[in-house]
Amino acid sequence: MSPIYKIALILLAGLIALYAFQAYYPAFISVFSNSFLALIAGAAVICSGFSLQKYWHKAKEQFSIVWLFFTLGLFLWFVGEAIRVGYTLVWNMEMPYPSLADFFWLGGCIPLFLALYLYVEIFRSVLSRGILAASMTVTLGMALFISVSVITPVVKTEDVITRIVGFLYPILDTALLSMTFLGLLIFLKGSLGKSWAFICSGVLLNAWADVLFSYTELRRTYYAGHPIELLYAVSYLFFLLAFYIHVKEL
Repeated sequence: MSPIYKIALILLAGLIALYAFQAYYPAFISVFSNSFLALIAGAAVICSGFSLQKYWHKAKEQFSIVWLFFTLGLFLWFVGEAIRVGYTLVWNMEMPYPSLADFFWLGGCIPLFLALYLYVEIFRSVLSRGILAASMTVTLGMALFISVSVITPVVKTEDVITRIVGFLYPILDTALLSMTFLGLLIFLKGSLGKSWAFICSGVLLNAWADVLFSYTELRRTYYAGHPIELLYAVSYLFFLLAFYIHVKEL
């Protein structure tokens, strides 16, 4: 097993244990949970940047643009995490919902979607009706699950901006999931399969975390150290592994 996978497994096990026993160190978990996501998101941006450096050739080349959008999307997510650090650890105040961080988290979905779309579009010649049908079926199922999970608390919200943000998360997450699953169906049996499996898993965990985060925030049950944060952390870890594999193992 490659050292990077061993490190990832150790980190994953450590995170699970840390969140499972957080009742014994509430002060520490509060600081850790508000800072670690920014660190792991920053690491994912750096790894994506190495991929951009490797694959960048010309500004007009589609594959170069793909990695530029991947890096930009993850960078915007990192800025969102950094803003949360500012609220909670620098200014020592509870981050509102929605906040400026949500603007960057939602904004990061757009270049990430473009990156996924352009990547899949390069290989459009191998798309079959079966692949498209399978992708549409799974996408509709995920869209239904995500919508039902958040629609009730969102509709009950009186604030218009909160309602808009609450609807944007499931819409953008579904768009990302549809494109990553389509790519996974295309690349699963090839050399890109492992990398796309991690990308798809990262997007799936992030979408799941967004649903739970929106639900708990709207019901005022979210707190620093909530297990939802573990989903975000593992999502960033999977993105990091996906880009590492793309650079080092292909």
